[in-house]
Amino acid sequence: MGKVFVSIGDVSGDYYGGEIIYLLRQKSEETEFLALGGEKSEKAGARLLYPTVSLSTVGLWEVLSTLGEWKKVWRLSQEAIEREHPDVVLLIDNPGFNLRLASFCHKKKIPVIYFVPPQVWAWGRKRASRLSQCADWILTIFPWEVDYFQGGRAQVEWVGHPATHLIPQAQFSRLEGDKKRIILLPGSRKKEIINYLTVIKKFIPLLLREREAEFTMIAASQEIQKLLEKEMVDFPVTIKERKELLSVLPGSSLAISSSGTITLEVALAGVPQIIVYRVAFLTFLLARLLMEKTFIGLPNIVMEEEISPELIGRDFSSSRLLREVEKILSDSRSGEKALEFSLKIREKLNRGNPFEEVAQVVSEYL
Repeated sequence: MGKVFVSIGDVSGDYYGGEIIYLLRQKSEETEFLALGGEKSEKAGARLLYPTVSLSTVGLWEVLSTLGEWKKVWRLSQEAIEREHPDVVLLIDNPGFNLRLASFCHKKKIPVIYFVPPQVWAWGRKRASRLSQCADWILTIFPWEVDYFQGGRAQVEWVGHPATHLIPQAQFSRLEGDKKRIILLPGSRKKEIINYLTVIKKFIPLLLREREAEFTMIAASQEIQKLLEKEMVDFPVTIKERKELLSVLPGSSLAISSSGTITLEVALAGVPQIIVYRVAFLTFLLARLLMEKTFIGLPNIVMEEEISPELIGRDFSSSRLLREVEKILSDSRSGEKALEFSLKIREKLNRGNPFEEVAQVVSEYL
């Protein structure tokens, strides 16, 4: 009976991990999974060691608030790996924790597979060299990442971006009537959600003074859904689960998307969007100094141009957001342009089903 240790840090990684665990369990129901993760990986059949998705944060100062919990997770992980002796360890994203775990497992002579490796192309190359020496496989989601991880002991392969597999190819749909459908995507981390809602609560009344609109907000998890329902009780907003995203995106006028993987999903669906993010001011300054890329939004990074406006840090205000929203809603070709870019992004990132590719590599160690 094979045994797999899976380490996940956020909602997107939990979804990916759940898909991979499901595929591996189809190959062999006897395979055992122990995971740091969340709802999706647990439902797929993993024994949850710790719900790390709830600890997910971005930014130096934000991370400090959960440092004590991550120390606890690190201790639990070390103990579990030494006790359970997994055949292979699958790491998904979450580089702040998983790079350290990769080094630990390498010293224990446990094979390491890293899916969605650190974005070294955005933050510098030092971590690429470190990971390529202690991982056995590095499976990238962007084609340009392969070159960054070459030269070490790890086998490196581009398997395609999961979003191209999960999001159906966009079709243009012309909206009827004056009422605009706006999708609100506040993210998956509590701190970023509160920052997002602070602006959105001021923005919604401003927009409704100018035009008719209906708002749908997507909750990343059941826990987040309860938070959103409480916070938005006095606003004309419908709260829906993450799994309903694909049903609400087609025909929507616009999405206001918290920066992250979901911005790529929106772009692939052919929906115009504004990419927003508010972090601590010092975190914002530090990021601007360290980042090698001009943009923060994944669609803009992929296309190497600003196809979606970015409102980051102090630029993410209700008045600035209103101006950008009006620009898009007043542009009769915004939907057509979003569709054209969705096709170009898909062409750049699609390579079939990446979950099957990852599951195949993992199964070779079982």
